[in-house]
Amino acid sequence: MKKSEIIEGVSNQIVWWMGERRKKLAELRHSTMSVNPFLLPLIFGIHQFNTFDELAEFLVAAHLSTGYATGFGKLIDEKILPKVFGTTKLDKATRRTAPLSMSAFDEIDHIIPPGSNHAAKLLSLKAGRWTIQLTMAVQLNKAFEELLELRSSRRLGTFTFDEIAVGVFYGTKDTLTDKYEILRGINRGANHNVKDLTEHVHVYAGREFWAWLNGGEQQTQEWVLEGIIQGSQVAEKSLGSLSTLLAEFRNEFSQQFQFSVQPDSTIDWAAIINKINS
Repeated sequence: MKKSEIIEGVSNQIVWWMGERRKKLAELRHSTMSVNPFLLPLIFGIHQFNTFDELAEFLVAAHLSTGYATGFGKLIDEKILPKVFGTTKLDKATRRTAPLSMSAFDEIDHIIPPGSNHAAKLLSLKAGRWTIQLTMAVQLNKAFEELLELRSSRRLGTFTFDEIAVGVFYGTKDTLTDKYEILRGINRGANHNVKDLTEHVHVYAGREFWAWLNGGEQQTQEWVLEGIIQGSQVAEKSLGSLSTLLAEFRNEFSQQFQFSVQPDSTIDWAAIINKINS
């Protein structure tokens, strides 16, 4: 895809995503946050906070940050890849059709449609280096092995593919954990029950992933980033700043624990744990 197409396409999806963030923030209430009362005094001490409001700001930021990371992962998976790069997202509706209804496709997230010179490619999308644990790596190896066996035995009907890819949209291959080798059937140290699939299964991370997705164009990740920045600027102009909503959320959360603040500004941690755990 061309630079202008990617920038414009990503920008449009970012504007939509920022609108969704605004709606979710407006609907959020402090009750959506899970507070660990045992951890609160530790965080307060580690960060040398002076007031509960400072602690509340930290907790709210951590809570929202987790939501941003999850939401952005879904944005890449459900919007940017299919709507900008033309992948076929294997959602519930798509998985109802044969052969995609087969359980072997459960670990596949996208199909890269066939071009003039190649068959389709299968993509299992991951966010980062820690996304895969050992059990999942072994499971992926088994699923990929089954897909390759189905292809070789011609049990996929007219559907075929020439590669299974695991794509990690940020980071580099050399910083990934060994789980990304295990899913390809490479054992380092411990001997896990996996089959060598290195000829057919490849891992792409960071720049390499975005280039692979866009026919080898090495600047693709910069174009995606440019689209993100452009979309953020457009969204702020059309939707306005989220600062007021963020301040309201922080204040509402903090107010729920003001009962624990003593006249000398110290915090009654026992009062908080009794409220949460009783």
